[in-house]
Amino acid sequence: MNELTNDSRVFLSTLRAGRRERRLALAVVLITVVAFIAAAPFAKVQLPRVWAFIPVYESAVVVCDLLTAALLFGQYRILRSKALLVLATGYLLTASTATAHLLTFPGVFSDTGWLGARSQTTAWLYVFWHGSFPLVVIAYAWLKHDDAEARVKREGACAPAILAGIAFAGLVAIAFTMLATLGYDWLPLQLSGPPLAPRYTVAHAVVLTLTWSLGLLAIAALLWRRPHSVLDLWIMVVMCAWVFDVAFAGVLNHGRFDLGFYAGRIYSLCAATFVLGILTLENINLYARVVQALDSERSERQRVQLQTVQLNEANALLEHRVASRTAALTAANGDLLNEVRERKRAEVALEHSREELRELAAIGTSAREQENRRIARELHDDVCQTLAASRLELELVSARKALDAELAPVHRLLDEAVIATRRIAADLRPLVLDDLGLVAAADWLVQNFRQRHGIECELTIEPPDLDLGEPYATAVFRILQESLTNIGRHARASRATLTLTRNDDHVLLVVQDNGVGFDLSTPRKLNSFGLSGLRERAYLVGGEVGIQSSPGHGTSIEVRIPLPVVPATATPDVVLLHPEPDAARRQ
Repeated sequence: MNELTNDSRVFLSTLRAGRRERRLALAVVLITVVAFIAAAPFAKVQLPRVWAFIPVYESAVVVCDLLTAALLFGQYRILRSKALLVLATGYLLTASTATAHLLTFPGVFSDTGWLGARSQTTAWLYVFWHGSFPLVVIAYAWLKHDDAEARVKREGACAPAILAGIAFAGLVAIAFTMLATLGYDWLPLQLSGPPLAPRYTVAHAVVLTLTWSLGLLAIAALLWRRPHSVLDLWIMVVMCAWVFDVAFAGVLNHGRFDLGFYAGRIYSLCAATFVLGILTLENINLYARVVQALDSERSERQRVQLQTVQLNEANALLEHRVASRTAALTAANGDLLNEVRERKRAEVALEHSREELRELAAIGTSAREQENRRIARELHDDVCQTLAASRLELELVSARKALDAELAPVHRLLDEAVIATRRIAADLRPLVLDDLGLVAAADWLVQNFRQRHGIECELTIEPPDLDLGEPYATAVFRILQESLTNIGRHARASRATLTLTRNDDHVLLVVQDNGVGFDLSTPRKLNSFGLSGLRERAYLVGGEVGIQSSPGHGTSIEVRIPLPVVPATATPDVVLLHPEPDAARRQ
């Protein structure tokens, strides 16, 4: 109960007791103990009979207990704690029982007392009064612990519970009064002797000892049920005064109106005022907090109003700026849209220009290949044949005229001319590519590479009867030729590997060497177009080139060229982009 999140620093029933509160409560207890020790030896000293003391004292007790009960019921309405409800009901019960005790006290309102009282009615009402409140405190201590574990405010109407507590206290007080009056004969005698100077019996000592023990048990219950709130401390102080009250008024004194009789009533009055006093101070503090909260709320409201005015002004200025900025952004957006349209037009035109350049490059490459084929064919068929025929004629002449020695240098020159003519024709366009296909041309290229550079070269073609149409065959051959040329010129390799593989929709060419490699991030040397030529060849047929190389780890070139998909049932036609002039000429 005393660890509620929102009320732990507001109500004494939930505020954890600190060192200051413990010291104050201990000081009050020590004062009562010292007063008890000082007065105990004189408890049986007879003092004057002041009949007005009884109504004054008990009226004060009744008023204090009623006010305490009202304040505790008020806290129950807020906290909905069962422990507070039980404690408030207990205070209301003590007020009701004290009222009955006052009305039945002999000699106050009549010689025997009202309500049909008899000689020992007030004695038993005192026992009921001082024995029931410790039981209430024990119940409070038990329920307080349950509320602390729950830590949840109970919802719902609290008026029925308060009315039930008031009805319970009233009914129990009526039951006590009826038992002490109508049931008088059922109760043992506590007093003997004359009414004005009665003496206590053994039954009185037993009953009062039991009542005194209940007070000690209530103190023990409060001490055991930790943690302690400020209200718990002052309830313990009340029970200490309660124990001293019972000790003076029922155990140590000799009869009515002696020092013990008066001292016990004074302790009872102090016990009634302790909790009332701290609850009253609590209400004063709460009222002061309410006033401070109202002042703070008023100041906060004024500050909020001022900030609201400033916020409205800032909002208006912001709206104006937003409107102007929106207009500027709208204009800028229009300009941006126009620029985007222009850029899109430029991109379309650039892409169209790229397509035209690609077509032009393809046409130029095709025309160049056709021209190379024609020149190579003419060199091979005409010039080489003419040179060969001239050498034969020259051999016949030299044989008839016996001029072998003189014409030997001419024979060598003619042989070299034939070889050079064939090499030039092969460099321009190897006729084996047109006559025997890509596989034979690749084998011829690899053999020629081995002979020229002395580098071991391995060629793998899958499938072995690979056949590509134009312009793909020429593109693969030229890429392969350019790759081997780069290896022979720059790689300083001892081994090269070529792999040519065809799949359903593309052909894959991989060229690898174990040469010196190079750094891909290094800028291209001036007049060095080897790799650029590879990319350009692949680009013309829609292919892609991937190059991997690093210094000291060789170079790997991977070329992937897509192929047109031909239906399985269709027979591909060979289409010549340009008729071979040589063939036309031979026809």
